[in-house]
Amino acid sequence: MILDIVEGALLVVGCIFMLLAAVGILRMPDLFTRLQVTSKASVFGMTCIISASALHFADPAVTARAIVIIAFVVLTMPVATHLLARAGYTTNTPLSPETVVNELAGHYDPTTHTLVGAEPRSRMFDLAPGAAVVGKRIAELGLPAGVLIRAIDREGVTVVPRGQTILEVGDRLDVLAEPAELGRVREIFQAQAAATATDDPDGKSSASS
Repeated sequence: MILDIVEGALLVVGCIFMLLAAVGILRMPDLFTRLQVTSKASVFGMTCIISASALHFADPAVTARAIVIIAFVVLTMPVATHLLARAGYTTNTPLSPETVVNELAGHYDPTTHTLVGAEPRSRMFDLAPGAAVVGKRIAELGLPAGVLIRAIDREGVTVVPRGQTILEVGDRLDVLAEPAELGRVREIFQAQAAATATDDPDGKSSASS
């Protein structure tokens, strides 16, 4: 009884997603959005339907075939979708007028069919004593858009950086940035803290950095 309910639920969910994929072909405004909708929805729908078939027959041979089919589709669908999207872009298939961001604009060479421009590069920065960023949260650094701190090595322990992570002396930062932004990033991490005034025991003011 329970198995029948599970089979029925998988079939219903699978059919719904396949229907959504079909509707997406009709409703989406251009090739690229159609590919996005149909590839995801159809793979999930197909997975549910084939899983229901495997449960229904309860045969090891059928189950093995179902697993192979699902694995094949899951592995090949992203590649096929990427190739179709690439072919569409290289043949100047028009984008929807509602497209807001085209990240390939200005970076694609139609004569060689390659991306042009520098790739993001990874750089390591060690925070020395007196660095201006020490004691600050990552969200407060004012890093340029697109700059990513991928990891922090803190005394041999890898720390996953978050916006609220506070930087400490001795931290080794793995930073990914566009070449054009590396100069600005270097200035941020290598800048020294401004001098601050302190009082000595005799009441005289002295400056320390």
